[in-house]
Amino acid sequence: MNLPRTLTASLSLFGLLAVVAAPQLSAQATHVSNDWAQSTPYSYNGDSLRDYLVRLRSSLYLLKGSADLEKPVTFSARVDAVSRSGVRRLRIRNFQFLSDGPRTTGEFNLGAGSWPSLVGVLGSAVAEEYLLQAAVKGIPLDELAVVFTSVPGTAPSTSTGTLVTYPRGLAYTAYIVSPASDAELEDLRQTVERTSPIIDLITRHRDIVAHGELNYTQTPAKREGKTLEGLREYLAEKHAAADGAIPAEGREPKPAKVDGEPPLRSVVVVEGGTGIRNVRTDVSNFQFIHDNPRYLAGHNIGLLAEEHIVGVMITCLTHIYEIEASKRGVVIDSLQLENNAVIAPRIGSIDNPPRYQSIRYKINIGSPEPKEKIEELEKAVESICPVYNLLKDSQPIKGAVVRGPYVEKAK
Repeated sequence: MNLPRTLTASLSLFGLLAVVAAPQLSAQATHVSNDWAQSTPYSYNGDSLRDYLVRLRSSLYLLKGSADLEKPVTFSARVDAVSRSGVRRLRIRNFQFLSDGPRTTGEFNLGAGSWPSLVGVLGSAVAEEYLLQAAVKGIPLDELAVVFTSVPGTAPSTSTGTLVTYPRGLAYTAYIVSPASDAELEDLRQTVERTSPIIDLITRHRDIVAHGELNYTQTPAKREGKTLEGLREYLAEKHAAADGAIPAEGREPKPAKVDGEPPLRSVVVVEGGTGIRNVRTDVSNFQFIHDNPRYLAGHNIGLLAEEHIVGVMITCLTHIYEIEASKRGVVIDSLQLENNAVIAPRIGSIDNPPRYQSIRYKINIGSPEPKEKIEELEKAVESICPVYNLLKDSQPIKGAVVRGPYVEKAK
């Protein structure tokens, strides 16, 4: 078979051996009505998205039958409320993210909030699964972008009955440039929504998200000596902002609202030769990237969505701790949340899609308040935290595929 240079350049000896060793898979890779391996790519800038899918496909099938693939994997995350600023610093592996809010709420606008981050992670999860399943099915993709949207809405929690303001109306549109038929793209969409572990986590209720384990340390009610301001002073200022206090530098004007555009929106654009997901979130245009590990043809320069989402959960919980503590006048000197999520089998399993088995978290909190007051605070936080309750409950996600490249609308 004569391969075009886009495929010849990308088929490493490692990947080529995998295809040669499994001729029945090679036949599956070209099952579309027009042989995509022989067809002319939509665009060619050296290393294309098709090239990346060839490498990803080889990696996936080299994993088949691996004992390591079936072992449970634990994702861990930690969030610190950073002293005087109250900024939520999320750490997962060697990656760090800042989560923050606007000055008008007593914050510093240093990073995307938990809701916009969640919508970005959901969009990236969808894009990641489209890449995986397109590689498995041998469907060529020349461009892929995903727009994920949601709107705030209040509804009773299905697990507690408490009114919670969730991100609701979850929906995505996948913009795809491909020579595959409409029927093949529709089959791809249905497969993605059936196999994605994150879509399963959101849409199918399972009792896997646990009540937080509280580790309480009592701190002095009055600090002695010269002491820099810390978290307790930040919370007092946040309470003042909730009462209408204006920052010394003046109230920031609210961004103009675009008619018809939901308040929560992310755009995920997949990079051609690498499969890296470039995620842009909310009106402040904060950005992050997601990438695959090396065993999935990635470069390991960004998180997987599957681990980022559990980090966003405790980032949101940390923020609600700050809000509720400031509202109730609860003094807190230190606040740190940690969690881990078990997923099995490993991401990349083809025949047995990965599923979350458990999500656990603990709170490390230092406060001069009595422990009973902190326990009341914990109950209040869990009852209203948007992302925590979203993962505990279930919501539908509406998906659609649009042929053609994603084009940003003029603002």
